Amino acid sequence: MVFTSKFVQIIAIGAIFLCFGNGCTTATLISGASSAPSGVSQASGPGSRVISYQAVHFEDAVECSIRAAEALSLENKEKDIKEIRAELRYVDEKDQAVDIIIERRSAAITTIQVDAGFSGPQGLTRLVILQIIEELDKAGASLDDRSD
Repeated sequence: MVFTSKFVQIIAIGAIFLCFGNGCTTATLISGASSAPSGVSQASGPGSRVISYQAVHFEDAVECSIRAAEALSLENKEKDIKEIRAELRYVDEKDQAVDIIIERRSAAITTIQVDAGFSGPQGLTRLVILQIIEELDKAGASLDDRSD
């Protein structure tokens, strides 16, 4: 009995050291009710960054990201849209910056990254990515909509 108790304590302490020492990265999948985009979103490690891989066209992801920020009443501070990468910066009423970076990975894959900084609120970035996915769903964004 004493051996089992000590063993459990040692395992628990080791797990804590691993996680806080970056020996492991905790990952949380973000899921939303979405039928059109068939993507995967992941929030991992310290900070508030969320990265979502979506099977949508780059242009659709950019348009829907802008609409999502507008739907959440975020104020646009910067907008730099290029051929395969878009960088958008928004702030809320408390002046918390939210960066949205959209990148074309292929004709069929687009990544959407939402980041509120290392100490930014995780809930904010998760809410923004879920709103973007909702906007993609509302727009019916899918690879079948266009021919490249």
